[in-house]
Formats: sequence, structure tokens, C-alpha cells
Amino acid sequence: MTAVLSNDMPSAPRPGFKPRHAWDRWFFPILIAVFWLGIVMGFGGDMMHRAQLGQLSFPLIIHVHAVAYVGWMVLLTTQLTLIRRGKIALHRRLGLASLGLVVVMLILGPMAAFTTQVARFGQPASDPAFLAIQLGGLVSFSGLIVAAILNRANSPLHKRLVLLATLTLVDAGFARWVGPIWGPVLGPALHSPFWTSYLIYYGVTAGLMLVIGLYDLVTRGRVLPGYLLGLAWAYGWHFAIVAAYLNPAWIAFTKAWVAGMAGG
Repeated sequence: MTAVLSNDMPSAPRPGFKPRHAWDRWFFPILIAVFWLGIVMGFGGDMMHRAQLGQLSFPLIIHVHAVAYVGWMVLLTTQLTLIRRGKIALHRRLGLASLGLVVVMLILGPMAAFTTQVARFGQPASDPAFLAIQLGGLVSFSGLIVAAILNRANSPLHKRLVLLATLTLVDAGFARWVGPIWGPVLGPALHSPFWTSYLIYYGVTAGLMLVIGLYDLVTRGRVLPGYLLGLAWAYGWHFAIVAAYLNPAWIAFTKAWVAGMAGG
């Protein structure tokens, strides 16, 4: 990403879509603040509880993974701040540097996922099928980031694709926070394991993805076709991931897979 969340790069949006709106100055910072809220509420309380119990001794790869993914959010926030302060040149240079972080994240993600699954295998918390959510989310993130890079000259679309990509990362925070609250209510009400799981894992972030388009409809009177394609990509992976997670064949396959890695 040569310019994450840039409002000022040379852009080529389709006619009729305004690259900037007066409300953007507040909408995008508030949206990113909500991302941070999901992370802090989802992981902060759990980390504090584990610290009190003396259970923060995770494998090193988990700590490195956490630093890299929080680093992405710090980068996103920094890029937005640079734009607000008019420091476009620095914003662009930092955007180029962020490509390295993306590569690191895509390497660390699977490593952390497999490490976690192997460590938990045979315990009550073991859930090898959850690899569908861990790995599928990275595939979704990768596609959106590639699209953002390819559309970096179109700053409005680039920005929205980066936001969609980030929402594929922060969904874990919201699922940890909101899921336990509305999961017991949604399950009996929906009578559908698929939709119950979907709303627990992706309900909040799927809604936030839609909020971006609704905001554009209010402020611009239209949405970018590229945003709609990105939304379809993200939703498509949501549906495929949940379907795989609940599929008996996937459950059996991942159990045998993780058992083999664990030597069990």
C-alpha cells in the first residue's frame, strides 16, 4: 500500500463520486476508533484475567503475531493522522514500508494458528475446525490488500479497500466481546447453527463493512463499484468460512491434521 487511507493522492474515481467530503474528517477517525474498541474490549479483558491467573506464558510466535497485528492498527491510525496534518510525502513513504508488514503478517498468521491448535489439542479448548476462520480470514485479507495496492492511484477506492481488509483482521476482537453476549440469545432465536455462528464471528464487522457504503450513499449519493466487489469478496469468504467450520468433513480433516502435527 503506497498510501494507506490517503485523501490527497492523485485519484481516478468514476465521475460522480466525490473524493472528499467535509464529514470524512470525522467519519474515518471514528470508524478506526471503533476498530480499536473491538480489539481492546475483545482481548484486553482476557489478557488482564490471564495476567491475574499467571497464564500469560504464550509461545513466542503468539507474542510476535500480536505485535505485528497491533502494528497494523498503529500504522493505519498513523497514516490517517499524517493525512489530517497534511504530511503527504511521509504518508506515502510509510505506505511503501507497510508492504513489508503485510508480508510478515501473512507469514505469522498461519504460524500462530497452527501453534495454537497444536498446543490446545486434546484439551477442552481444542477446536481444530477453527482453522477455517483463522486461515480463511487471511485469504480474505490478502485479496483485499492486493486490490487496494492495485487501486492505489484511486484514493477513495484504495481507502475503502484498506478499511474492508482491516475489518477482516479485527473481527476476532468483536467475536470475543460481542459473541458471548448475544450468542446465547441468537442461538435459540434463529434455530440455525450457520447464522448463529455467522453473527457471533462476523456480525459486527459485516455491519461495519456495510456502514462504509451507507456513509457513501449519504455523503456522495452512490457507492464505488470497487467497494461493492470488495464487500462481495469479504462476505463470500464469511459464508464459505462458516460453512467449512460447521462441515463434518472439515472437522474430521482438521482434527486428523492437527493430531498429526501434535504427534497424537
